[in-house]
Amino acid sequence: MNTKSHSTPPIAELCAVTKSFTTGGGHPLKVLDQIDVAVHEGELLALLGQSGSGKSTILRCLTGLIEPTSGRVLHRGAPLHGINEEASVVFQTFALYPWLTVEQNVAVGLMSRTIGRAERDAAVNRAIELIGLGNYHAAYPRELSGGMRQRVGIARALVSQPRLLCLDEAFSALDVLTGENLRQELLNLWRNPATGLSAIFMVTHNIEEAVEMATRIVVLFPRPGRLGLVLDNPLPYPRDTKSPEFQRLVSLIHECITTTTLPDIPAEVAVAGQPVSRARARMESIPLVPVGQILGLLSILADSPELSNIYDISDEIGREFGETISLVKAAEILELIDTPKDTVCFTELGRRFVASDSKARRAIFAEQVFKLRLFHIILALLHEYHEVPSERVIKDIASALPYDNPERIFQTMIAWGRYAGLMDFNTKTGMVFVPEGEVSDETA
Repeated sequence: MNTKSHSTPPIAELCAVTKSFTTGGGHPLKVLDQIDVAVHEGELLALLGQSGSGKSTILRCLTGLIEPTSGRVLHRGAPLHGINEEASVVFQTFALYPWLTVEQNVAVGLMSRTIGRAERDAAVNRAIELIGLGNYHAAYPRELSGGMRQRVGIARALVSQPRLLCLDEAFSALDVLTGENLRQELLNLWRNPATGLSAIFMVTHNIEEAVEMATRIVVLFPRPGRLGLVLDNPLPYPRDTKSPEFQRLVSLIHECITTTTLPDIPAEVAVAGQPVSRARARMESIPLVPVGQILGLLSILADSPELSNIYDISDEIGREFGETISLVKAAEILELIDTPKDTVCFTELGRRFVASDSKARRAIFAEQVFKLRLFHIILALLHEYHEVPSERVIKDIASALPYDNPERIFQTMIAWGRYAGLMDFNTKTGMVFVPEGEVSDETA
């Protein structure tokens, strides 16, 4: 491992970078907002964030795979034009050509270079040996385990001897034991001067993984992606995941994400002197969570009252922390649970909900969904016209929530509205409509 030094310009740097895309429905979507991040010589920088927060977009901007909408991308202090030739990327999916052998797949990493056959073969052999696949030159991907396939992906990234290795959720598709072994081997490679690696930029949603590997950690907050917590990780290698300092860093990051995503604010606020749901008082996004998962969470909390900590809940349901946050937030905006600090507990309404039969649950769900300001706007439109083109609804969602994907929000709203009996969608006609006899005059 090289000694970290900031006396030289960063290998890769983003300065005030903003990135917007156009959704499938033609709506603009800002993914990144004013991002300033730099990868320095000798460091392993981990970028942490929930799914959809823009982590992979940052990686692609840093390496020149995509251009930002605004801002600057620098390579060693100079503007980057095109691909950063000192960088290689290992993706989440193995992305191997099934008709090529291990040797041929690794050689793909040299396709952009004009070198002789002997030099190419030597580089490929060196990369294969480095990653521990010396006996598999002639094997095909179908003959390899998941861990071995990802090793081929890493060898392909290393064959060109990059100075910067970028990992885009590189361990998330692997089982726990394989991922742990591969992380340790990659750390050994990074700390081995023979590899020529100067720095690693790692995108991950796994907090423990970031604390285990990184020398510096950056937390990205979503909608749009913006930098949050930035902290150095001085723990010596190899790191003991059970040590108090390791656990302290994990808890610090957990708390940072939790308090930002699930802030402790009153369940009700006063508007014009009248108490109303906080969701009705301000425009709040709809977490992209199916109804079944919300019901499943409530069932688990009811059956296991000892599960009151959001981290323990994440472990119990087997989901990554960001997914658990979204799931808990969905139940919270429906006012079925509350989240003081990192605790998850039922509200009185939530206890009544889990004790009710199916029909009563749907009635409670409908009442709470109707309180959500975004639903309130769309349902008012439906009450006036009875049915509305989906394009109109999606356009209204895009206007109300400019930093969210309106098509995905629309799909979630239809799923929630269908369970509540408040709205439905005909895919053949493209019309959103109110189911007959479901919405009373009082609710409308």
